[in-house]
Amino acid sequence: MQTSSSQNNNMNNKPKEIKKVQVRNEEFISEEKIDLQNTEIALLNILEDYSEEKYHSEDSQRALLNILDDYSEEKMHLENTQRAVLNILEDYSEAKEKAEESTKLKEAFLANMSHEIRTPMNAIIGFSDLLSKAKLEDKEKEYVRTIKSAGENLLTIINDILDISKIEAGMMTFEEQTFSVKEIFKSLNVMMMGKAKEKNLDLVFSYDEDVPDVLLGDPTRLTQIIINLTGNAIKFTKKGVVQVHAKVLKNNQESPPSIQENENIVLEFLVKDTGIGIPPEKLENIFERFRQAESHTTRKYGGTGLGLSIAKQLVELQGGTLSVKSELNIGSVFSFCISYKKTLEVLHTPEIQEKKYDMNELSKLNILLVEDNRLNVMLVMSLFSEYNLKLQVAENGSVGIEKLKENKDSTSLNKCFDIILMDMEMPVMNGYEAATIIRKEMKNNIPIIAMTAHAMAGEKERCLSLGMNDYISKPINANLLFEKMYDLTINSK
Repeated sequence: MQTSSSQNNNMNNKPKEIKKVQVRNEEFISEEKIDLQNTEIALLNILEDYSEEKYHSEDSQRALLNILDDYSEEKMHLENTQRAVLNILEDYSEAKEKAEESTKLKEAFLANMSHEIRTPMNAIIGFSDLLSKAKLEDKEKEYVRTIKSAGENLLTIINDILDISKIEAGMMTFEEQTFSVKEIFKSLNVMMMGKAKEKNLDLVFSYDEDVPDVLLGDPTRLTQIIINLTGNAIKFTKKGVVQVHAKVLKNNQESPPSIQENENIVLEFLVKDTGIGIPPEKLENIFERFRQAESHTTRKYGGTGLGLSIAKQLVELQGGTLSVKSELNIGSVFSFCISYKKTLEVLHTPEIQEKKYDMNELSKLNILLVEDNRLNVMLVMSLFSEYNLKLQVAENGSVGIEKLKENKDSTSLNKCFDIILMDMEMPVMNGYEAATIIRKEMKNNIPIIAMTAHAMAGEKERCLSLGMNDYISKPINANLLFEKMYDLTINSK
């Protein structure tokens, strides 16, 4: 080992500017002072980080292992060790930065892919809806139904792929709001009964009496999990019944109401079928993405092979577990458990109405559509013309702002816009920029509904934070759009 004086001389000969890395090992490493024991601790800590396979390169890992090996034989001088450690830390920092940059690029790619795919899907499904209302012969009606069904199936596949991508990128988020398991079951029974009837299957949703009326959690993701599992059961069942049941696994019923508030309750959901079953040796594979029990399953039964994988990961991301028991040619039982919070809040369910808007009142509005996609413009114009809604179109945010300024300066009150339907991704000026200018520079409080093909987490919040009043995703549900327009104009007066 070199003396401290020779060590200091060598230190003075080192380059002055060494990149300092902010990692949890920095307390062990400095350019002024380092000793053998603490350096070894630092190296072992870095190696532990490497074992997570989050930020590493093969060269750095190999170098790190070589250093540790040299330590065990006490071959290496301290100054060389320090130089090697600093080099590895620099590489480690660069790898971490690249990983973080990769995550941002992946998020941007997913947002763009969502937009690019959903935009034409909006036109396919939208025009199919319009055609289905037209006077057609039976043969043509069947064609339209087929187009719409194919479009909806494609949208399901797109959503599956996006969900897997969001999970991989760590972008899957969960909300906490009041919901009712019983209401979810009612909705799902109506939604999925058609598929069951097509195969002459009985579909039964049930729950134990002690399942609370209202809970706190993410009803959207719970619905998605049950749809995936129930849809899978229907798909692989030729005859018999598919049963969905909910029960309480953990519940402190002795606690007074004041203590019960926000306590956790564990619910177990079971999806049981009398289908083809799964061979024992294949059970461990069925939750792997793109894999099902048999290689020909996807070709025979359809689907992406992603549904079960998504369901399992959505359960586990909420701290739950999902498992399966199955007998070949007898059937399968998928069960999952998720912890939810109890609440004393009352579930506010909207009154059931055929329509929540008055089309005669909507026809009095002057509407500005800011949209660059020709097919989407044609779709909205065709939809609105059926109900005699007055519409002007701007091909981007900049043109939309000019039209808004012109109408504001106009002496004709009839030309003033009552509401803006704003697309988000446009050339020249996008919807985000346009909304910011309308609110901050023009000080205009005209209602704005964001119409976006982005399906990424946080998109709604981003739109609302920029001053938009509401948000609707593409493919657009016409009734929902009319409801939102009515609420922001007629209802708000």
